[in-house]
Amino acid sequence: MEQEVAIEGQDDPRADSPDAGAGWRRWREPAALAVLALAINLAGNDRTGLWDRDEPRYAVAVREMRARGDWFLPTYNGEPRYHKPILIYWLMGLTTALAGDNPFGARLASSLAGAAAVVGVWWLGRRLLGPRGGRLAGLIYATAPIVAVESKLATTDATLALWLLGAQASLWVLSRRDSRLAAAGFWAALNLAILTKGPVGPAIVAAASAVAWWCGWPVPPRERLRWRWGIASLLLVSAPWFAAVSIASGGEFLRFAVGDQLLRRVAVDRETHGGFPGYYPTVATLVFFPWSALIPAAIAGAWARRRSQPALAYLLGWSIGPMILLECSRTKLIHYYLPAFPSWALLAGWLILSLADEGVNIRRRPLGRLAMAMLVGIGLSIAAVLIAGAAFLPGGVGLLLVVIATLVAGSMLVGLTRFQRGEGRRAAHALAACWAAILVIATGAVVPMCESFRTSRIVGERLRALAANTGLEPVMLEYQEPGVVYALGYPIAETRDPAGFFSHLTGGRSVLTALRENEIEVMREHFGLEVTPVERVEGFWITKGKYQTLFLSVVTQGESRPDDEATPIATARGAAGEQPLVK
Repeated sequence: MEQEVAIEGQDDPRADSPDAGAGWRRWREPAALAVLALAINLAGNDRTGLWDRDEPRYAVAVREMRARGDWFLPTYNGEPRYHKPILIYWLMGLTTALAGDNPFGARLASSLAGAAAVVGVWWLGRRLLGPRGGRLAGLIYATAPIVAVESKLATTDATLALWLLGAQASLWVLSRRDSRLAAAGFWAALNLAILTKGPVGPAIVAAASAVAWWCGWPVPPRERLRWRWGIASLLLVSAPWFAAVSIASGGEFLRFAVGDQLLRRVAVDRETHGGFPGYYPTVATLVFFPWSALIPAAIAGAWARRRSQPALAYLLGWSIGPMILLECSRTKLIHYYLPAFPSWALLAGWLILSLADEGVNIRRRPLGRLAMAMLVGIGLSIAAVLIAGAAFLPGGVGLLLVVIATLVAGSMLVGLTRFQRGEGRRAAHALAACWAAILVIATGAVVPMCESFRTSRIVGERLRALAANTGLEPVMLEYQEPGVVYALGYPIAETRDPAGFFSHLTGGRSVLTALRENEIEVMREHFGLEVTPVERVEGFWITKGKYQTLFLSVVTQGESRPDDEATPIATARGAAGEQPLVK
């Protein structure tokens, strides 16, 4: 007869047993997990420029807010930025004040949030699975690639995931017993989530709770949630800033943040970020690897036991509810699902402990054979891609890719062997050690070595130097990457229409800009402009996913300019039919 891993929270004697240690000793484990997470999250952050496009936008907004001494309304490149609420800018303002106005300082808030979430998963895992389960779940979450990557980005996602983990953990406690502290924690977490990313946070928690209830989890009674406290906290904490910024912006904030950023993302494929049906389970399998290989078997096992073990219904709801919600949106990005990945870590930890307690081969579990096939198949595919890529990259980078490929393949073979012997915990520890090393090498060494190929930072730095030497104004035309604004260090004019560009050339003025070769030809032949390339920049255009060559150029209005009917603008409009200045 199969043994069952007890996951009954405070009723589980292992959660606070003498085995776990007493006093300062019991904090060694979460401290070690936090150190591991920080080692991964911080590796290479100081030697890797901000990634276009979101990171520079947040970092520039924080820089401009600090320069103005205005912590009420974010701006980007001198214009109001209504994309997200205020909390992330406050947190990044604090970390850049502590660590400097640089990529490391801009990313520090996310790195700390990611490490705190690892400790949060450990804490919740102890109450669901006992001390061993907390340790396993913490290791799994800390070494999941998507968690490490999002914890290294100067964006809202790692911070939002921390707040929603707090909300979910509070709900778990409240489902077991009445607790004023847990109720206060739940509403505090929701307020922080709203101030980080608006109503998305509460929607994700609601979706998780609804599916968990449907699966058999006893949701906390209304009186335990203390709704009056909650509504009062929303009115006192979250509402004032939203009301104030809406009034100050003449309603523009609500129109853009809710109408454009939220509702249109649900209804429309924004910025080519659409996805196929089943996008989230498919992509999540890749970005949560190797632990994702265990998830189908874990979900199958949890589904069969959801009525007898309500905590499994809770984890199923947390995993499936947000996925259903996000699949209904037309705009799909995998980091939207980040707040649900703690449930994957806990489910994987539960499966591993179940196998260890039973002492059986994972193949005896439903979908266990699929788990091993995924572990080896995806792992060896990743290794093969890395080795193939090593052949086309410079020596140092190629060598490190071979090392990573070897670690990936080795970890898969060790994991397969251990799981087949019924040694699930040893398999998990081996996988965690290997993937921690992989993530540190990849983000701490390989990515910084590729920094010289990234175009936007180089363009911004060179435009700044040229502007200082020549006194000319930089202007961005078709190439308008936020990384240029961040590297330049101050607002820069942006325009794609001819009249706007020519306004910078009045009075015989010249400007600096970055152009592709075909754009230079268009300017000369169709607009009669004098274009003098002064510097060539070659690199990789991250947002377009292609290699490119740009020419930093001085652009001047031609000496002879006919009457208005025959101006270069009129001539170009006649030839191109009101097309943009360059394509």
